Amino acid sequence: MKTGHSTLTTSILGASAFILAALTIIQAGRQPAFAETANSGQMGFAAATIRSGLGPDTRPYELVYVIDSRGETLFIYYIENATGGRMQLRQVLSLPTLFRQARGG
Repeated sequence: MKTGHSTLTTSILGASAFILAALTIIQAGRQPAFAETANSGQMGFAAATIRSGLGPDTRPYELVYVIDSRGETLFIYYIENATGGRMQLRQVLSLPTLFRQARGG
C-alpha cells in the first residue's frame, strides 16, 4: 500500500511541477503591460506605476507609488488621464508604521 501511495504522490508532484513550469513559460512570453514599470532612481527615491483597473483599455487610469527612502515615506498618486499631466496625491504612508502594522504590531 505504501508503494502505491508513494507513486501517486510522486505523480501528483510531477504533474504540479509541469503545470507550474508551463504557466511560467506562458507568463514570460506575454507582452509587457502599458504601465507597471518601476524606476529605482537616484537621490533616495524609487517610483512604480500600475493600472488602477479603471478607465478605458486604451488609456487606463494609473497609480504612481513613490518611495522616499530618506524620509521612509510612501506617496500614492492617482492619474486619471496620463496625457492631461495632472496627478492627485491620494495617500501618504509612513513605511515603518506600515511594516509594523503588517507584522501585527
